[in-house]
Amino acid sequence: MFQTMTMPPTLDPARHALFLDFDGTLVELRDDPQAVAIDAAELDRLVELQSRLSGALAVLSGRRIADLDRFLAPLRFAAAGVHGLERREAAEDDVVHLAGPSILDPVREALRQPLEAEEGLRLEDKGTALVVHYRGRSELKTRATVIVEDAVRGVPDLAVMHGHDIVEIHVAGMDKGRALASFMTHEPFLGRVPVYLGDDTTDEFAFAEVARLGGVGVKVGPGESAASHRLAAVDSVHRWLALEADAGGEAN
Repeated sequence: MFQTMTMPPTLDPARHALFLDFDGTLVELRDDPQAVAIDAAELDRLVELQSRLSGALAVLSGRRIADLDRFLAPLRFAAAGVHGLERREAAEDDVVHLAGPSILDPVREALRQPLEAEEGLRLEDKGTALVVHYRGRSELKTRATVIVEDAVRGVPDLAVMHGHDIVEIHVAGMDKGRALASFMTHEPFLGRVPVYLGDDTTDEFAFAEVARLGGVGVKVGPGESAASHRLAAVDSVHRWLALEADAGGEAN
């Protein structure tokens, strides 16, 4: 169902854990995924919030953790990349890969010729996931979907997900909701109430898990959602984060 614009509740540093999507939540969507950027002041707020929450801040994204590290440096943070197939469960931990890239080799080969023949479609190979982009070419959505469905046919244990101008293939049994649930089983997240911000259909898995845990889901932007609250756009997210960071400064 569609909710009206409802501001998220104020974060309680002793009680809440904050989970953030990246594209469309912390940064605006771009035709070129490598062209995104986050302002230094916005990054400083994340550093402040991570400290206030005693480290209970994580970024959950379809991107690889290595890409998130590059965009958010020097912040070091807990993260789930490729919808949870890559995991860093605490800021100081190493990245753990839950699947290897070879499982997708048959699909890589099946996608090669159809994508070469279809101008306007682009393949992003994340190793443990393959993403067909049609950003700026919405008329190619159906064609992209057909190409992907043909490529995965007969290959077991794979999932196909649709997001903003993409069709993504990765190993079945993992999504942002399951990744969030895993974070919540250990410190510094254990025993806290999750607050999750995301903008895409892939974030609905996390919203469902947050609701199950009695937490707060915040949909960024328009569209139907299972989230309990809503913010209008990326700039609204950063205004809310600024209020939370400033509240910490006032408390000190």
